[in-house]
Amino acid sequence: MFINFSSILTWMFKSFDIAGDTKLLEKLEKDEVRFLMIIKKHWIYSILMSWRVLFVVIIACANVYLLIFWQKATDNITLGIAVFLAINVVWWLIVVSIYIRRFYTIQGNKPYIEDIHSAIKKSHLSDTAFEHFFNQTILLLILLVGITVFVLFTSIMGFFFSGDIHASLGIANVILLMIQTGLFYGYLNAMINQEMDFKVVVPGQIFFYNQLGIFGDSQSMNADKIKTINSKHAGLFGAFVNYGTVIILTEGDQGANGQMDMEYVGSPLDTVTEMQRVLNKDYASMEKSVNLLLRKFENEIGIENIDTPENKEKLREFIENNDAMIQGIFKNGDSETKQEVRELYILIQWS
Repeated sequence: MFINFSSILTWMFKSFDIAGDTKLLEKLEKDEVRFLMIIKKHWIYSILMSWRVLFVVIIACANVYLLIFWQKATDNITLGIAVFLAINVVWWLIVVSIYIRRFYTIQGNKPYIEDIHSAIKKSHLSDTAFEHFFNQTILLLILLVGITVFVLFTSIMGFFFSGDIHASLGIANVILLMIQTGLFYGYLNAMINQEMDFKVVVPGQIFFYNQLGIFGDSQSMNADKIKTINSKHAGLFGAFVNYGTVIILTEGDQGANGQMDMEYVGSPLDTVTEMQRVLNKDYASMEKSVNLLLRKFENEIGIENIDTPENKEKLREFIENNDAMIQGIFKNGDSETKQEVRELYILIQWS
């Protein structure tokens, strides 16, 4: 059982709340918002920031080498510190790998339109995954600081009281450990930005939330103030992986004033299109998507379209009696089919 450092920080600093996005969604549900888009940084962001992880591993290897070989350690304490440091870094690599995989599984490759209930469930899963990563990383960070303090203390004691000729190597170890701690903390901050920075697009409005360490700020933008929504890929690599920046300009924008950027957004071109559908509460385009789905699975579902109230009611009854089959279509379908199923549930539940 790990100490819940995230709860402690949330209690100490009201601007830090891992569940901030979930709480916003629950409030929107009470305000009768029925569908939306949640936009977070693409999973590739965590990979690009992982140069810090690589350097942590390299520095840790150097530290272990200095402790065991250069100092020709024979005492159990020094050997124990070296082993403990190696375990600390390996453990952290496992924690990082698990979190990146969970983030990818939950968030996928791009933002999409979804109903409020599904969004809240997904947000709870995301909060749980990040809380686990955050708490373990903070624990390992504290242990790393403890190792650094211990090595510093023993090096100083060895230099002043025993004339240890290897004291300078101990100081070098301390410097490397301090660099390692800084990289450790820097990566945690990057992951805070990935998980706790979010944008929520609802009919008529966009909510922006930005987190920097323990500090957060939020603002909203009404759809009637938006002049244009543009997108661009982040260079050649961004075009290859399909992520980029969504740029929102408001009326009367001059230069960078009134401009809001969403960076590391998956499939930026499609995201702009979907954002506009949500902002405009475009049920008509959703009905077209659902009609495509019904034509694909006409033999299984037996309803040609939802262009009439009677067909919509028949489809609602069909889903109530055959929800497992619809979920199977979603699970086995491609990305386009999955989105059509999502919009099917939006229309049936809320329109």
